[in-house]
Amino acid sequence: MIQFLIQKAPKYMILMLITSFLFVSCASKQTMLLEQTKITSPPKLLFLNYNITKNSDGKKAIQFINKIITDGKLKTIANSNYEKNYGDLECAELDENLNTIERIHIKDPLVKIFEYVNDFDTFETKMIEVDSSQFSVRLQLHENTKFIAINEITNSDKENKTLIITKLN
Repeated sequence: MIQFLIQKAPKYMILMLITSFLFVSCASKQTMLLEQTKITSPPKLLFLNYNITKNSDGKKAIQFINKIITDGKLKTIANSNYEKNYGDLECAELDENLNTIERIHIKDPLVKIFEYVNDFDTFETKMIEVDSSQFSVRLQLHENTKFIAINEITNSDKENKTLIITKLN
């Protein structure tokens, strides 16, 4: 038996060497890098409710009612070209340094437009200005948003009057 192993040893050694070489060469030589994956939270929707009043001087004041933050995503709607009028509102998402992230336009909530059928069975519209009203804002919440500002659009395109800033926790 020992004589057999001595005679066959070079063949078995070569075969073992080739086999071990194949196993080693098939192993991956790449260094494994640990990739840091950013944990992304699901998109959030923000619902804000406010009460707006106009005093006898015509100045507007806004009171915050409540907010709701929930998971969700707004449907993408074609960009509507609203004509911005004096008295309309702008809702701005602000970061921690009060830099604007996103803006949306809100028609003046103190101006109500009603459609009705007149005595001649045709539709008519009527515009009524009220002294107080509640309004809601729905936003796709940006992850860096820390504040929401409601601004009144003034005659000047460069400056809008800030009516309220709401802090998000």
